[in-house]
This record gives sequence, C-alpha cells and structure tokens, in this order.
Amino acid sequence: MDTKEELAFLIDQASKIVGSQRKLAEALDLQNANLIQMKNGERPCNWRVRGKLRVILGEDPTHAFMAAMAEDLAESENEVELAAARNFQTMLAAFPDEKAQTKNPADLSMGGVSEGWRKRRDSNPR
Repeated sequence: MDTKEELAFLIDQASKIVGSQRKLAEALDLQNANLIQMKNGERPCNWRVRGKLRVILGEDPTHAFMAAMAEDLAESENEVELAAARNFQTMLAAFPDEKAQTKNPADLSMGGVSEGWRKRRDSNPR
C-alpha cells in the first residue's frame, strides 16, 4: 500500500487535475471529510479509491486497479492472498502501463515489426 506521503501526493496531484479537493471527493464518491482523513493517514484508503486516483492521474484503469489490489493483498498474512498478490505483480510486469512506454511498440528493438513496412507499396493495390 502507498505510504501516507505517497497517498497525500496522489490526492494533491489528482486535486489539481479536477480543480479542487472537494471536486475530487465528489469524483471519488466520497465525503470531503473522509478524503481529508485519508490524506492525513487517519482513515485507510482502500484499493478502489487508490485505483480511481491513479486513473484520474492518467494511468490505465486496468493497471491502476490491479496494482492497488496487489498492494492490499501483499500486506495480508493469508498465504492465498499473498499468492494472489504475487500473481498480480507477475501480470502487471507482463503488461506494463502503456503510458510508461516511451518507444514505439512497432520498433524492432522492442520485438515488434519495423515501421518500414508502412512505406512499402502494396503489390496488390485495392
């Protein structure tokens, strides 16, 4: 799970995007007082709220929610939940957030196809 400082940073950044902390609370379907308590570390912030914050910040929704669930499960003492957290981490590593990619996925250095194929003239015009 995010530390108190990381969570406060997420809330601050998301507040800037939506316009205010009150508007952020509305977007998250929370009361503003509850959001303030989460920001101050006085109230736990569940995976759904953290996932929504990450989505507001531009992260892919699937990645955001899976990462938040994995964080919560990793703190469990239950072996089944710990195994689920490891599996989530494996899936997240296999499918990184698209915004994290800085190169063209069609680039050969990333194992894709070269862009040169688009410049070729089709031998069978339609």
